[in-house]
Amino acid sequence: MTVKGPLPLSRWLWRSYLRAALVPLLLIELSFVVIYFVTTDVVYERSAETVRGMATDALADAALREADVIARRLETISALTRVYAGETGRALASDANTTAAEKARHAMSPDGVFHTTRDTGGSAVFYSGIVPVGEAERQKVWRTVQLDPIMKSIVEADPLIQQIYVNTHDSLNRIYPYFDVLSVYPPKMDIPSYNFYYEADAAHNPSRGVVWTDPYVDPAGSGWMVSAIAPVYGAARLEGVVGLDVTIGTIIQQVLNLRLGGDGYAVLIGRDGTILALPPAGEADWGVSEVINHSYNEAILQDTFKPESFNLFRRAELAEVAAAINEAPSGHHGFDFGRPMIAAWSQIAGPNWTLVVMASESAVLAEATGLRAQLSFVTKGMLAILILFYAGFFLFLWRRSVAMSRRVAQPLAAIEANMARITQGGQIPENHSYEIAELQRVGDHLVQMGIGLQAANRSKAAFLSAMSHEFRTPLNAITGFSELLQTARGEVLDAERMRQVQAISDAGRQMLHLVEGVIDLARIEQGGVTHSLGPVDALAVARRAVAGQAEAAARRHLTVSVVEPAQPLPPLRGDADILTRILGHLMSNAVKYNRDGGRVVLEFVPAPDSMAFVVRDTGHGIAPERQARLFQPFERLGQENSTIGGAGIGLAISRRLADQTGCRITLDQSSPQGSSFSLHVPVLQRAG
Repeated sequence: MTVKGPLPLSRWLWRSYLRAALVPLLLIELSFVVIYFVTTDVVYERSAETVRGMATDALADAALREADVIARRLETISALTRVYAGETGRALASDANTTAAEKARHAMSPDGVFHTTRDTGGSAVFYSGIVPVGEAERQKVWRTVQLDPIMKSIVEADPLIQQIYVNTHDSLNRIYPYFDVLSVYPPKMDIPSYNFYYEADAAHNPSRGVVWTDPYVDPAGSGWMVSAIAPVYGAARLEGVVGLDVTIGTIIQQVLNLRLGGDGYAVLIGRDGTILALPPAGEADWGVSEVINHSYNEAILQDTFKPESFNLFRRAELAEVAAAINEAPSGHHGFDFGRPMIAAWSQIAGPNWTLVVMASESAVLAEATGLRAQLSFVTKGMLAILILFYAGFFLFLWRRSVAMSRRVAQPLAAIEANMARITQGGQIPENHSYEIAELQRVGDHLVQMGIGLQAANRSKAAFLSAMSHEFRTPLNAITGFSELLQTARGEVLDAERMRQVQAISDAGRQMLHLVEGVIDLARIEQGGVTHSLGPVDALAVARRAVAGQAEAAARRHLTVSVVEPAQPLPPLRGDADILTRILGHLMSNAVKYNRDGGRVVLEFVPAPDSMAFVVRDTGHGIAPERQARLFQPFERLGQENSTIGGAGIGLAISRRLADQTGCRITLDQSSPQGSSFSLHVPVLQRAG
């Protein structure tokens, strides 16, 4: 930092302390803090890398383990499906043996639908009528009644199974648990056209084993689900398809409700890339919400599968995930789902689904991050302690620098004040004592210099006073005789001589005015001006001051006026003669330095404890760079060589008179359009 000019001693000492002691010490401490921070970051990164690896391995193990668990549960359902398919084949090939009560709960609707009418604890029947229902069709219904006990047992055997059914090639549907089929299924429903039938036919399932469907909306009203289906063949053809339904909601609740810790969750993905089941925790990451709303009116008329947004292979932002899953049946990888995620996956044997287990890096690194936060807290505590220590240390050194500089700076400040007092013409006391010998000698010399300057100043004032009196005597004679010549009787002077006599008279008056000003200044500096403070009528003083400039203003065609106050003015505390003299000088300057034909206004501005006489003119103003010398004696402010007369002592006299009587003079503003001076006079305070 560049320092302009000399510094105070206290600041110089303080900077010396900073350079010599504090800055090196602070740099050392900061170096230790930086090393500590860097070490902490390195340790954290190494720890985070280790924890990330361990968490990834744990996720991979969880994916393999849980995929095996799900595979076992799905294999159980597949096995039950095979058992049910065998029982269905035997029932279709056997003779009908149905009670009259069972037959009584069946009826034919006006649309040709043969259906059950009430729940007796068994299954529901819906023969859509797309194939006319005759006696042969009824016999098929009576033969499949014997499936009700095993259907009920299978549903109760596994909580994943939502419902069980058999569908025949001629659109017979027997389904358990019971519901009002006529209010759900439409007449003439072509059941073989649905995926839960045709995916088990010879074209789609030549091996005739159990297959799993893609997600679809159940026409029976159970929502989104997948089905384990198996064909039932007769001697010559595919007689029907049996199925065990598992709803997506059940999969989410019972299969994907894994205890992974933190914000971990599992996703089930089908063999074609469709998201089969997605818990709420993963919806924001995958950009989809598990489908809940669906239209049964559409579902019962056509296959209704999950939207394309659920298919990994059709979403560009999930292409990396899809590629990784397709590349290997199991593995792990890091992905960006808007936040860093760790994923591990494993293929589920049987349906060839893929279980993806995911967790965010922030959750995985929670413990490491917590440790880092604790270390950060410790670091902040250390920094706080260091800051407090250095604040106290800085304060101690600052007080030491102040104490040390006080022994030198205060005597120097006193010597400086004495020098300023001498410069302003004041006196300094002779009795002074400093602790430092060199300063004591400087103070002694300064006292002697002040005494000498005071003597020289008194000699100057005496000289000016004497010479002024000597000048005034001949000047009085000059002005007196010139006035006699102007009024003498006898020979009449012509106009030119009369002008010359008038010039002699004006010059004499001007010189007399200058001499009187010098005498006033000398008398003021010697303390020879006496004053008497008392009540003053502000308006009367203003009018006298304005009247004193009437003749000079008339010669320059100036308008001089007093703004009459709207309210009576309070009495002022001052000396009426001195106030008149001060205002006279201000008015004289406003007239002399005004433009021909201009104006001078004197107005009153009241304040709480004082009142200001404000003199405004329309002159040329005072340049800003010269305003600092405004009240110095014999300062003409650039008008030394102009035709305007004066010695530059009017404002100096006014300032000194104002100071002696408790008043104050200020330059309010000055511009090429004129200047404004204010004389602030205290208001007379009344008792009580």
